[in-house]
Amino acid sequence: MSLQSSMIFGFLKTPLETMIQLYTTEVIPHLTKRNKTIGITTAIVLSSIYFIRDTIFKPPRNLRHLPYFGYFSVIRSLMKGESMFDRGYSAHIPLVNARPDGLYVEPGKVGWEVHVSNPEDVKHILLKTDVFPKADFNKGSEFGLLNKFVAGPNVIIISGDHWKSQRKVINPAFRRSMPVKLFGQLTQELFLTIEKLGSTVDVSDLMMRCTLDAIGRAGFGFDFSAIRDSNSHWTTLYNELTEGFRDYKFFIFPALDQSLLWLFPKRKILHQKLDIFMDKLDQVIQSKRNQLSEGHTSNIDLEHERDLLTLMIESEQRGDGALTDLELKSNLCLFFFAGHDTTSSALSFAIYHLAKHPEIQERARAEAIDILGDEPTDILPTAEEIKRMSYINQVMKETLRITGPVPRLGTRIATEDTILSGTFIPKGTSVLISVFNTHHSDKIWHDPETFNPDRFSDEQGAQGWLPFGGGSRLCIGMNFSLNEQRVMISMLLRKYKWSFPEGSSFETELVTSGVPVVAPEGLKMTFKKRY
Repeated sequence: MSLQSSMIFGFLKTPLETMIQLYTTEVIPHLTKRNKTIGITTAIVLSSIYFIRDTIFKPPRNLRHLPYFGYFSVIRSLMKGESMFDRGYSAHIPLVNARPDGLYVEPGKVGWEVHVSNPEDVKHILLKTDVFPKADFNKGSEFGLLNKFVAGPNVIIISGDHWKSQRKVINPAFRRSMPVKLFGQLTQELFLTIEKLGSTVDVSDLMMRCTLDAIGRAGFGFDFSAIRDSNSHWTTLYNELTEGFRDYKFFIFPALDQSLLWLFPKRKILHQKLDIFMDKLDQVIQSKRNQLSEGHTSNIDLEHERDLLTLMIESEQRGDGALTDLELKSNLCLFFFAGHDTTSSALSFAIYHLAKHPEIQERARAEAIDILGDEPTDILPTAEEIKRMSYINQVMKETLRITGPVPRLGTRIATEDTILSGTFIPKGTSVLISVFNTHHSDKIWHDPETFNPDRFSDEQGAQGWLPFGGGSRLCIGMNFSLNEQRVMISMLLRKYKWSFPEGSSFETELVTSGVPVVAPEGLKMTFKKRY
């Protein structure tokens, strides 16, 4: 079976089985024995033709008042190797900019989805969680690689009272956790690695390693040693899993990762490796619980430098609520995926933009030197100092606008008929907020494809900026990630000047890959020491 055939089969399997079953139980008994074989064959062919014509090529009838992209458009994009950014530029943005409502329909993980980008519509969806609750991310792909990792009982998946009880434990942990000193120490380790590798390094790889160590140590006190050793056991294992999570075809076509997994033996091995990683998390959680129950406190004196797992268990002990081991593990997996991949991509994109625009790099460096001084030695910023980095913060915000690592927010379901930008959206519709479209629409931003940190010198663009979502479900790790970026970028600016190596394709084209998190692919940079 070809790859394209298997993709299509993944979509057709359940509806066709249902049609065949109905035909077998309701129609065949009334046929003569001689005509049964012909009847079954005819039914399958006719049902297939009808289903493909009316479901694959077109959205549901109640959404056909909106422009749409069909399944084969998505498959064609996949076959061409387009990243989510590439597809946004080639297909979505021209349509969004041409329509007042900015709406269109496209098949996604939960079926046909209405993509929304106008800020007022986005705000309405994010604030009206009763009207637009999150779709079941797990439905239909419970045993896919990514879902097994992040689709458990955690704060991004659950809702209602269950969600509120978890936030009661997790919110205080994130408020108390701000390991600025740890971020600085990891950046110093990064400097040592750059020195060993030479002046030209793979930034994409280094940022992945650096943020993996950050989330490991700040998340649950586990040292991957990724910065020092890219081939360490757990680093290699997690990186293999990360590559698997980013594989577009398994995200868009979940059947390939489940009922058709036998077609992909390498993918099956990844599932086995994920089981090993999850077992390791179970061991870490149990060990941490035992240590704290026996009165062994953290050897870190400053509470805000303790790992999140310790802080969450301590919240339980204070009576703020309790999480089961399964809930703790599921949230740690979420912190990994959201805190590692996204921050790694954001840092890589920031380094790219600062190389692309040397004048902006110099201006950001001047601010870092003004705040931290220009002594020829590594300075670890304090929490108070990073709050003063206004221009570096603008660079980060513009990076997250023009190359936000998460192009789309989780799908929601309209529980009642509603109006978005004057357009009727029927009850039961899957609605998806397109961060990429919002961030690149010329109806929202002046000259949206120009990298311009000054657009964030005031709050002018705040309503159209949503890399961390919004409303009550705003990303819980937003400040954690932003502070990690502030520390690393400011320290890099003081230590180095950087530029593209000679002949780099990134000088003319930004090459990206990944889903649902997008990152620059193979970004290399030449660093020149200042001291």
